Amino acid sequence: MKTKNRWRLVSAVFICTLLLSGTGCAGSEMNAAEKMDLSNHSQMDGSTSAPEKDDAGGTEDSNDISAMSGEGSRLAGSLDEYIDALIADTEWTTEYEREVLERAKANGGVSVTDYEQTWSRYKQCMLDKGYKEIILIKYPNGIYREASYRGGTEQQMAKYHNDANICMADVGAVAQVYQMQIGNPALFSNMNEAIVDCFRRNSLVPLTYTAQQYAQERIDNEYTIDRQDMEIRGCEVANGLVAGYPGDPVEELW
Repeated sequence: MKTKNRWRLVSAVFICTLLLSGTGCAGSEMNAAEKMDLSNHSQMDGSTSAPEKDDAGGTEDSNDISAMSGEGSRLAGSLDEYIDALIADTEWTTEYEREVLERAKANGGVSVTDYEQTWSRYKQCMLDKGYKEIILIKYPNGIYREASYRGGTEQQMAKYHNDANICMADVGAVAQVYQMQIGNPALFSNMNEAIVDCFRRNSLVPLTYTAQQYAQERIDNEYTIDRQDMEIRGCEVANGLVAGYPGDPVEELW
């Protein structure tokens, strides 16, 4: 089982704890550069956020304007270069992932078929381990993420985290490249810049809307965009920023 960080090549990826108030980011956002466990992030309805098997991190200071550090820099010179780095890391990338990524390099990117099959394998793996349901939320841009879940006993939670890490082993690199294709084809290393570029490419914001503005709105927790809009959320999730809202599905695992 792999224990290395699944997103360490992405220098500016964050998670948001699930919101059930629908008013913005509850608490602090999470830096995905380090390993974290979200099993104790209880929600107002008693649910917890599904552990981010690919995104991980420590707590970010939401008052830190350095959210725009690295603006203009790129994660790699091209998608092929990015894929090559993943393929070369045999300690982290599984044989299944390398097969998918080799096809991706030959075909100009991870195919929808390979991406959906990868998530389907994860879901079936978890169901085979005895969980009642695994809900994959699909955003308008085709990006998937697992829904939050209702917490169980300490023993159930420990087993869930172990099982999820095992079943997620073949997902990280494939999802990483596919999300990059959809949400950040320019390979921006700054998350805010990547998200706003996605907004603009999909005509979700005026061209005058900037990454700096979005970063400040995140800090202030006051938005001029509708963060509950599924297309807006799709751009955020494609770049590692996840937030939940009232009405989102919640898994009943046990």
